[in-house]
Amino acid sequence: MHPSLVVYKNEVFNFISEDFEIQTLVSDCVFTEGPVWNEEGYYLFSDIPANCIYKIAETGSKELFLSNSGTTNPNDPGLKPDQTGSNALAYDQEGNLLICQHGGHAIAKYDGKILQPFITSYQNKPFNSPNDLILHDDGRLFFSDPPYGLKDGKLNPGKFQPIAGVYCWRRDELELICDKYQYPNGVCLSPDQKVLYICSNKSFERFICAYDTSNNQFINIFAEENSDGIDVDRGGNVYLCNQDGIIILDEKGERLALIELPAVPANICWGGENLNDLFITARESIFLIKDLQK
Repeated sequence: MHPSLVVYKNEVFNFISEDFEIQTLVSDCVFTEGPVWNEEGYYLFSDIPANCIYKIAETGSKELFLSNSGTTNPNDPGLKPDQTGSNALAYDQEGNLLICQHGGHAIAKYDGKILQPFITSYQNKPFNSPNDLILHDDGRLFFSDPPYGLKDGKLNPGKFQPIAGVYCWRRDELELICDKYQYPNGVCLSPDQKVLYICSNKSFERFICAYDTSNNQFINIFAEENSDGIDVDRGGNVYLCNQDGIIILDEKGERLALIELPAVPANICWGGENLNDLFITARESIFLIKDLQK
């Protein structure tokens, strides 16, 4: 068993390998976030302070994919200087890259040639700094909008949204579905896409909400935990990026295991040919755990 694995329940081995290796692919970034797997065999991730997106192969070779990914005006005095870039990334059903833009206060779309605004406002005001997003198979897009990218990391209701919400977009219609957090962060869907999980990494908001995606209504507090990025595996277990490492919760919200890492993780995604490799953005580093998921 890996020395960095803390086991709370042996049932975790029904879902993950007992022996695995934590590979360091990159250690020269500033603050990595927002990873996504491309079926052509590579990952993309954001470096928020660098205001760019990098492309990285499973071998670890890194190259610039998109500059000015969060804003073309990083010196805007209304922004927090180290939080101007892009954050979460996802592919839509047409293969376009959707980008959470802190400095741009919007969700942008990149078709491989042109980066353009996509979802830009709610009730005639720009967003704060879109943080994380997840796509439903039916085309809906869920995303969080905390004020991390704003000056001092605080809301500015005179110019932007008066609350830090989580939204659902579908066919040009936008719905505010959650206003329970001051700093909503990670969002993810259960494997059957019937449940949306929302979290915060602020210690005073130590709870993960579950929402019913059939009607976007609150179900319950799934677990009393903090998390930055959040994801699920095929078994329905929930993975939290926490100060302690990656916490694995079962479908009831109870701890199964903790994977300790050399740096604090910010976000994760599944990738590789069989989607069982865990790709981890962790401050200046990128880690990869191959064949973690059974």
